Amino acid sequence: MSTSEPSDELSRTLRDLRAAAAMSSTAAAQAAGIGQAALSRYENGRFVPTADRLAALLDVYRAPDAVRSRMTGIVGNLRAENRRVVVHRKNAPAFQRRIRDIEAASTHVTTFQPTMIPGILQTPAYMRVLTSSVDETIADGLIAARTERQQLLGTTGHRFTLILSAGALLWCAGSPETMAAQIDHIIDATHLAGTRIGIIPARRPMTTFPLHGFDLYDQRAVIVGTLANTAILIDPDDVRLHVDLLAKLTAAADFDDAARRTLTDLRDSYATP
Repeated sequence: MSTSEPSDELSRTLRDLRAAAAMSSTAAAQAAGIGQAALSRYENGRFVPTADRLAALLDVYRAPDAVRSRMTGIVGNLRAENRRVVVHRKNAPAFQRRIRDIEAASTHVTTFQPTMIPGILQTPAYMRVLTSSVDETIADGLIAARTERQQLLGTTGHRFTLILSAGALLWCAGSPETMAAQIDHIIDATHLAGTRIGIIPARRPMTTFPLHGFDLYDQRAVIVGTLANTAILIDPDDVRLHVDLLAKLTAAADFDDAARRTLTDLRDSYATP
């Protein structure tokens, strides 16, 4: 992990509140009834406080109501461990909005997908193929919520590192025309500020074998989706496993011009009869 001070919203706000209260970390932890080491982990983005511990800290800092509401929402989103979500269920759009809120509160989001385009890069046509077996009303909600998430790309204060295998781009969603347009959209996204897109080319020798895709939020929370459910992992050991895996996947990926060349070749392959 980086040794620089984390700038995610939760950690930054907790540090700012303590500074505004003119309290040392030892004094603040004692007043809140928690350990100083625990407070340090919260402020350094290494762990997410429980709702009770967050409330105790906010009481000590006499946080304004608006700040209290915002911090409580962030912690509630991050601590929604093992929440079950299936794409055709009615709660899927709501979970997309939960992911949007977690992304908005994060400074750096890193995503790996081996078999599909990451949601924040999907075109509406690609999304429509993914939701073709879902009730139309639910599908519309999913697409709207996912499209809203995409507004964070290229904005100040947010960085995205998105790593795809070539297999994700070769899995033809719907039609060659849909995939060609989707890949053009990804090429355009490689030029956005704060956005790095990595492609692991086909036939690149690998010794790492990820079993699924996942999203990492400021190295303190991971969202892992399966066919049956989606889990939000915040245990530091679980997060560390994914941080270490991402380091290997990042090292294997091509970025910038090399990635754009691979993307262009794949796009052109869909245009060839």
